[in-house]
Amino acid sequence: MRALVALVALASCATTPPLAPNERVAGCWIARGDGGDAVTMRWLPGAAGEVNGDLLRYTSAGAGGRESYVLRQTAIAWTLCETTEGGAGACWAVAQAESGSLEGGRAFIDAHGERLRIAILDGGGERVLFQGRRDGCD
Repeated sequence: MRALVALVALASCATTPPLAPNERVAGCWIARGDGGDAVTMRWLPGAAGEVNGDLLRYTSAGAGGRESYVLRQTAIAWTLCETTEGGAGACWAVAQAESGSLEGGRAFIDAHGERLRIAILDGGGERVLFQGRRDGCD
């Protein structure tokens, strides 16, 4: 009987596996700054399981810039790529609880509840692409 109780207790402590990167970022996000400035990021489904991300910056003077990204799974890992008019720009392997070299950089996608943080860590240090909270998709 004790063994059964211990087994049930152990099972109740089990955690669900973390969401895949595309599931963590899916949807719309916003970061509001001072003076009416804001940054939005929308991650919408793309081709073959990819998600496409558009980051838009707004200032009190209007639209301040746009960046585009694609998050896709390859045979061995998830990859975050910056996209440009001519195609793919820089790409980074998405860190997923593994250790290893940071050569070439790594993308860190942290989603906790209604918060999202995406950062790139490479030879130049850490660069935060986005940090904000969930927002409704209009």
